[in-house]
Amino acid sequence: MEFTFKELVAKAHLDYVGPAFPSWWGKNKTKFVLPSLKNVARDLLLGGRYFQQISFSYKGETFDLPNEPLISMSLQKTIVETATVGTERIGTVKEYICTEDYQITIRGVCVNDDPDERDVFPSDQVEMIQSMFLINDRLEVVTNPFLELFEIRSVVLKSINWEEMAGEQGLQKYTITAVSDNDFFADMTEKNRLIQS
Repeated sequence: MEFTFKELVAKAHLDYVGPAFPSWWGKNKTKFVLPSLKNVARDLLLGGRYFQQISFSYKGETFDLPNEPLISMSLQKTIVETATVGTERIGTVKEYICTEDYQITIRGVCVNDDPDERDVFPSDQVEMIQSMFLINDRLEVVTNPFLELFEIRSVVLKSINWEEMAGEQGLQKYTITAVSDNDFFADMTEKNRLIQS
C-alpha cells in the first residue's frame, strides 16, 4: 500500500490533507529578499495548517522533527478594557498593553522510514524528540519558511503529549506546544529609543 508521510500525519491528527507549502516555497523563494506576508495564502493567515519540515538546534546539536509535522500558531494582544461613566455612553475604553508571544502547536507522527520496519516502534525518533523537549532553554529554529515569515527564530517548548496509538505498534503520535522567544535586548533597544525621543 502506497502512502505519503503528509497523508499519514494528517490522518493521524486531523483527517485532513493540506497543500504542499514546502514545494511552493522551493519554487518561489528566490522572489523574496525578506519574508513577506503578502504572498501567503489567506487560509494560512487564518489558522490554516500546512506541512513542512522543521528543525531546531541547541548548542550545536540539531533536532529534525520527522515526517513533516503540522504547525499551527496564534497570536494574542493584552488589552485592558475600562468601563465608561455615564448613562448615555456605550462601550469601554481600550488600552493596549502588549502583544504576547506566538503560541505554536506542532503535531507529528513518528514512523520508521524503512518500509521493512514500518511495524517496529520508532524508538529512535521518540527518544530524539524527548531529549529535545527536556532541554530547559530556548531552541533556535534552523529551517522553517513558515516561522521565518513571522520572524520566529527561537522557541521555548512548554508541553509534549505522547498520544495513545491503539493497534498501531509502528506509529507514535505527539503534540508539542511552544512559545516564540525574542532576545531581551530588543526590548531594551525599544525602551532606549522611546526615552531619547
